[in-house]
Amino acid sequence: MPASFLSSSKFVVSIDKAALINSISTGPNGKITGREVRSYVVPIIEKAQQDLIKDFYNHSITREIKSGPTASNSSGTLGGYGNLFSFIGFERGANPIQVIESILRERINVQVRAAGSGKFRITISNQPDAKDIFQSTPLPWAEGGGSWVEGMEKGISNLGSYLYKRNGLRGYSKGSFNRTGTGIQLAKELRASSFRTQPYITKLINDFLKNATKF
Repeated sequence: MPASFLSSSKFVVSIDKAALINSISTGPNGKITGREVRSYVVPIIEKAQQDLIKDFYNHSITREIKSGPTASNSSGTLGGYGNLFSFIGFERGANPIQVIESILRERINVQVRAAGSGKFRITISNQPDAKDIFQSTPLPWAEGGGSWVEGMEKGISNLGSYLYKRNGLRGYSKGSFNRTGTGIQLAKELRASSFRTQPYITKLINDFLKNATKF
């Protein structure tokens, strides 16, 4: 494959025309067009997006949250106690994963232009972005800030005050901290515990960007 360059400030890739001739079927004069370049790179980007969605659904955090308020802490983020769905405080029946999938599945736009000096410039826009996902995934109980997705990577406080009962919490207030029916945040600390962070959306998207520019 020809070498490519990915700008850190813009999702723009420059590809050497001469190197592309070895990868793209051309006429006898060795000329290639922007249309041929686009037909070559778009399937690579689409495959990278498909792999991103697959990796997202295979991730232990995604699987645990999709399993709902009675799941086990298979991701290990809570030290094996309770589960992410009830700890974060989602309402029973909610599907917090759906908004992330919608962003990951958005159609990616690809533009190809001759850039002079024997190169093509490929501009990729509307690609998945971690910041967009953070803004779309607020903590259910936090007013004015905080993303539960970002919390998977940087940590969420109050794990020591989290009480979990798989069969339901009776005798406790059903307020904003007990939306699932299986988990509640108490005013006192029950144990010394800290959230175990994991690479999540940021790593998945960074891997996607690398795979999407392997031209």
